[in-house]
Amino acid sequence: MLSGIGTIVGAFAVIWAARLGSGTFESWREQKISERRIDQAERILIATYDAERSLGDLRHAAANLFAPGSAQRDLQYGAEALTSEAAKAYRCYETFRETASLARRSLADCMPTAKALFDADLEQAIGELMKQFDIVFADVGWRAELSPDERQAKWKKLTPGVPSEDRNKMDATIAAQVARIEDICLPQLRAAGRKRRDAGPSV
Repeated sequence: MLSGIGTIVGAFAVIWAARLGSGTFESWREQKISERRIDQAERILIATYDAERSLGDLRHAAANLFAPGSAQRDLQYGAEALTSEAAKAYRCYETFRETASLARRSLADCMPTAKALFDADLEQAIGELMKQFDIVFADVGWRAELSPDERQAKWKKLTPGVPSEDRNKMDATIAAQVARIEDICLPQLRAAGRKRRDAGPSV
């Protein structure tokens, strides 16, 4: 009789230990996922703010290539050559283009974890922000084919705040994507801060 009771108690102990172990593993797993989400949220925000700043610099430099008079060229030795002022503007653009390419790459590196750890909306927002770099690159690449009116339109599009921040489509697009990314990532960092405060100082 006692042997049978002992067997039953032992079986319950095994089941309880298994459930406890499973719960502990799940808690550990959830904690690790939460920590990774926090780390990636911080990484994505840093890349986003860097991209926002880089896009501003890139757009200013690109817009100078479409400014009135920027299409003037000198003929030297039978070949078309940029005027010294235009050449200086293009060198400036190339400098910012290199920095912008790095900023765009940092965003691209965030894409896999954005979808895996968060959702498709974050991935789409990052992708749309990346697209703004491609638009500027393409506009500059095709500038020689444009008419004066088209160049003027590109200048207005590329120059931040022209005609105003709320009426510039690219300004609005960039701001909207940054806001979408912040809406998803900032709560992760704020929640982490609250957890640290609730935990109190370590002894």
